[in-house]
Formats: sequence, structure tokens, C-alpha cells
Amino acid sequence: MAFSQSTITSASPPVPQGGQVWISWTSSSPAGTWFQVYVDEQLTWWGQQTAIWLPIPIEGVLRVDIGTVLPGEQQTNFSADLPAAPNREVTLEWLGGTYEAPDLAGFRVYGETSPGRGIGYGKPLATITAYPAGIYTDGFGFGGFGYGGFGESAGSYTWTSQSLTTGTWNWAVKPFDTAGNEGTAVTTAVFIGVPPLEPAAWADRSRLHYTYAAGPTYEVTLNWLASPG
Repeated sequence: MAFSQSTITSASPPVPQGGQVWISWTSSSPAGTWFQVYVDEQLTWWGQQTAIWLPIPIEGVLRVDIGTVLPGEQQTNFSADLPAAPNREVTLEWLGGTYEAPDLAGFRVYGETSPGRGIGYGKPLATITAYPAGIYTDGFGFGGFGYGGFGESAGSYTWTSQSLTTGTWNWAVKPFDTAGNEGTAVTTAVFIGVPPLEPAAWADRSRLHYTYAAGPTYEVTLNWLASPG
């Protein structure tokens, strides 16, 4: 059976307090089932309850995996079998070189501030130098022959985005020459599907406020800000 998350029906967001974090979940498995908890892909706890306190790692908690195992497997490390975490980053890859322009200086990457808002060409997200230290990596005898056009090769370039939220994100890459003149943009779009982030923080850095109304209702009202994505 190994590690399984098929009977984990819900999990509450981790609640930090002091140097610990409260983790709780529900499961359709019968009482007496063994559970394992992995924090940042490290086996951290095993037991039969569905709510625990764990010490917070120095770098903070980035990922928590909860699942069931068979009796006798509770101390077995199944970290290699954990499901892949949703990818919040996108890596753009493209080819370029002097076949585009003999005075090619580099590339500018443009993107959106939020998904679907439109690419902003006023300020690049990154500037990639075509030939660091003036060393050419394309042309006759370099790179993959023929990728840049007849008898010419191309250099390979990459750029990785920051952490993104759910939605379809659009980017553009433009070559530019030594005078700063830009060429035609090449665009692409990628859909990112990830869990929502926690609610935004208030000015006091907390994420949850409450108000209390005394009699006759004796009600507590919880207030929080929208998730940034």
C-alpha cells in the first residue's frame, strides 16, 4: 500500500504559534489507522491522531503532506513517493543569436503583474545579455548547426519567473541590439494551477481579526483580507 492520501478528506491550513505549528486533518479511514506527516518532504511524524503540534523549521513551513500507511509501515520513509508539488514558477526557453542581427546585445523579458492583465512593455522583468564577457556562443562552428538559419547556429537562453498564482500568464521576449533598439516580440502563455495563498496580512502583520459583541447576542465576528492569489 505504501503512503496514500486517498482517505484524507480535508486539511486545515497550518496555524503557527510560538515555535510550533498546529496541523489538523480529517480522514475517512477507521480509528486506529496510522498516519504520516511530511514537512517539506521530510518524514516528521507518525501516529494515529488527526491533529498535532510540530516544531517550525528555521526556514518556515513550505509544504505539508499527510497520508495513511499500513501497520508496521509507520516509520518507513516514503518521501520518494510523495506527489509532485504544484509548480508556481515558469521557465522560458528560447534560441537566439547573431543570425537575428550581427550587433545583437541581448534579450528583454516582459510579462504581466497579474494573470490576464496584459503584457506591460514599459519595464522589462529581466534583461539577458546575449554574450557575457563578449564571448560568442553561436555562429559557424558553435551550438546546434542550422538552428539559426542556413549555415548558422543559435545560442540557448532561459529565464525563470518568480512564484505565481493561479491563472493564465503571458510573457514576451524581445531581442535588442547594441544601440538598444528592440526587435519583434515572441510571446507565450502558460496556465498555472496552484492552491490559493493564505489571506493577505493586516498592517499589524496578523491575518485574522475579530470583534466581539456583548449581550444580548454575545457574537464573535471574524475578519480577514482576500487572498493575494
